[in-house]
Amino acid sequence: MEKLLEQKSLMISSLNHQLLPEISYAPFIRDGIDLYIYISKAAAHYHHLLMNPNCSVMLIEDEKDAKNIFARERLSFNCKVDLMKEVEEDIFKKFDASHGASIMSILKKLDFDIFKLNIQSGRLVKGFGKAYDITICDDQLIISEGSVMGHKMK
Repeated sequence: MEKLLEQKSLMISSLNHQLLPEISYAPFIRDGIDLYIYISKAAAHYHHLLMNPNCSVMLIEDEKDAKNIFARERLSFNCKVDLMKEVEEDIFKKFDASHGASIMSILKKLDFDIFKLNIQSGRLVKGFGKAYDITICDDQLIISEGSVMGHKMK
């Protein structure tokens, strides 16, 4: 799970004004169990998230690294989103470190805002028959070892 959380971007699915899902991606940083994205007002999902704060995000193993394309390791979270009106400098420093201070200094002058993704629940898939529920307890992501869901024959 940690390797997936080290990625620099995530896929994000939000609901449009017709309540249809739309998917995009966003660079992100992690601070403890909290995820933060920095997105432009020109992005459709910016407005979707203001209208409906529920979203799903996914981090997935690169195809070139997967042993089997049908069993790529992946991590998904259901989140509630908050537009950050005030952002601690520490969050900007993490974006600088992860994505480059020069690009971040340019983005700070544009129509970009930070959204906090508050994880509600999640799912870790490690391969065939290796799917685990994730819950939050005491500011920790807890993988439920007893929740393995395997495949069944037809």
